[in-house]
Amino acid sequence: FTYAELEEATLNFSPGNFLAEGGYGPVYRGILKDGRYIAVKRNKDASTQGEKEFKAEVEALSGAQHRNLVTLLGFCIEGGKRILVYEFVCNKCLDWHLSGKRNGFLVSARALRYLHEGCRTGSIVHRDVRPHNILLTHDYTPKVGDFGLARWQSNDDSPAQTRLVGTLGYLAPEYISSGEVTTKTDVYSFGVVLLELITGRRAINLSLPAGETSLIEWARPMIETRDAESLIDKRLGDKFNMYELHCMIHAASFCLRAAPSERAKMSQV
Repeated sequence: FTYAELEEATLNFSPGNFLAEGGYGPVYRGILKDGRYIAVKRNKDASTQGEKEFKAEVEALSGAQHRNLVTLLGFCIEGGKRILVYEFVCNKCLDWHLSGKRNGFLVSARALRYLHEGCRTGSIVHRDVRPHNILLTHDYTPKVGDFGLARWQSNDDSPAQTRLVGTLGYLAPEYISSGEVTTKTDVYSFGVVLLELITGRRAINLSLPAGETSLIEWARPMIETRDAESLIDKRLGDKFNMYELHCMIHAASFCLRAAPSERAKMSQV
């Protein structure tokens, strides 16, 4: 895309078309001349980190196509501008609907399974799996997005040493301690997302008493004893399926194992 095309589509990046602010930069809604709605992610500045995230996102989504991944339609490179253009996903993100939408975890798991096990040239490790990066369509079908921190990995899933990036509360222990990244890093993060869906709590909530600020630390004893009644979001009342809840807790327990080798694969989840 040319910069002029994207200016026209977003009405010169007008405040009325502003959707969200991400680590990479602001995101705007736009309409192309052919009537397609788009989401336009504009770089905040011409930093080295921004260039890396731009390349990572283009490389990851150019080699991956799945109905539960956000589709990259194209990009714009003009001067210092690095702009990404996606399909428009209309129903905000899972983070926005956290207390009400629990039926999308299986579909999100399928998308991650594809990234880890379905790409022909290796695996893609997302490195920032969290509700904010799971978008919802008009019928609440989840689509995993924001691949600015993604990394290609060889098929043997041997650990790669990387600089620590991502979001506090979702990072696997081995990633924090040594910077080791494998597909099991994403599995751990997905386990945290599952817990958020089950409990209605955030991964980190500093307003809670000591011992409860970390969702993982608070929930682990109840996960180990399968204490579903203590874990479940009380706002649900009796509007949930107990069998499905137990399945989610069981899946979360295998995602959140301390040792990466003991965690489930996304295909098993």
